[in-house]
Amino acid sequence: MLKNIRYAFASVSYHKKISFCIGVCSAFFLFLSTSILNLIDMEKNLYKQVSNLANISDYITNYQKITRTYFVLYLILICLWTILITALVYISLKMKKQDIIKWRIMGFSNRFVIKQSIWEILIPALAGIITTALFLLVCQHTYEFILNQIKPLIANGMGIKRVAFFSSNVVLESIPNQFMNTTGNTHFLSLEISQLPVATVFKAFIKNCLILVSTTTIVTLFLTYSFSRKSKQVFRM
Repeated sequence: MLKNIRYAFASVSYHKKISFCIGVCSAFFLFLSTSILNLIDMEKNLYKQVSNLANISDYITNYQKITRTYFVLYLILICLWTILITALVYISLKMKKQDIIKWRIMGFSNRFVIKQSIWEILIPALAGIITTALFLLVCQHTYEFILNQIKPLIANGMGIKRVAFFSSNVVLESIPNQFMNTTGNTHFLSLEISQLPVATVFKAFIKNCLILVSTTTIVTLFLTYSFSRKSKQVFRM
């Protein structure tokens, strides 16, 4: 294990460009995927607070529509990440093909080669994980501000209109966390719909970390196994 980690750090340091790409893409994926899950959390939080009000059928329709859209975007993002990490791992292994052949010539087992490749991919991915975690922890208010700016853009893009509660003088947006002043006698309803607890943010973050690590590991395992078998055939020839 220690030998694999030592060799992996040396390889990451040598192949800086591809390692940097993996780290940046990992951080970008984690930020986007966590943002989508937290947008769903914010919608659920608002729904829980207004679900007992009367005459909110339009809001419920909008709520179902926007949460379904977020879920579809989340699945698309995971699919895109799987394709992207597959391409990055393939490029990385192509660059390290000679190293794999040398390991096989030196007598290292196929298992060692696979473990080595997994570590070489996971180390920059872990760097992306740590970077994203630090951003979410240190810049939480900035993160929430970004989410609150994204929500109305998505709502407008989907054609979701504001929903009126109680009367024409009280208007609450079902997507953006804002109250709109329709007349001079507008009444305000105080709802805690903009703040995200740290636990909620990192619950989504950890879930996405598990997805990232598992998909990266599985993709690397299969591709490395394929490359290792081909290098063994070349060695025999």
